[in-house]
Amino acid sequence: MRIFINSLLITLSWVCFSPEGLTLSHFKSDSLQHSDSLGFIELGVPEADSKMRLLEDLIINKQRERDPKKAVILSAVIPGAGQVYNGDYLKPGVIYGIVGSLLYALDFNKRNFDRFNLAYEQRLAGEQDEFVGLIPTSQGIRSFRDRYRKDMELTYIGLGITYLFNIMDAFVSAHLTTFDIDDDLSIHLTPSTRTSVVGNSVGIGLVLSF
Repeated sequence: MRIFINSLLITLSWVCFSPEGLTLSHFKSDSLQHSDSLGFIELGVPEADSKMRLLEDLIINKQRERDPKKAVILSAVIPGAGQVYNGDYLKPGVIYGIVGSLLYALDFNKRNFDRFNLAYEQRLAGEQDEFVGLIPTSQGIRSFRDRYRKDMELTYIGLGITYLFNIMDAFVSAHLTTFDIDDDLSIHLTPSTRTSVVGNSVGIGLVLSF
């Protein structure tokens, strides 16, 4: 299911959100032949430079300018969609991996909370519960119930943090596509002189060039 969702997000981003984005190379079948002697069809082989073209398309798509507002809206509506829009195709897998783990933990904690909560109510009412002979007192059952409730609440918090992180990551990544790093940016040490009331002194200065 996770692979299907990631594939769907990438396809939607390619078709709908990125008119100038990723374009896949067309493969040519230039050697389609029918062999009467062997009785089979020989399929064509893609051009040798097709993989290089695909790599270039990915790099160009990664470097093109993005709209941070659009990335935020996409990630808010569908977590991971903003990352696909930004060209970060691996991040949705990480996001949905975390979300899937948290949902599994949420289901586990909720099921156990319901079990111990029901047993606690039955124990207070003097009815038979599933933990008779295992947990002697109602206080012990309540302790387990409260622990699973706490873990369940922490899981909800984890889901909320993951959702917000997904939005912030899409926003920051979209901004970084417009961040200009000049090739002339450098840091180097140069000799320098400093004048004071005592006299001139010679030293080494740190120079940042733009």
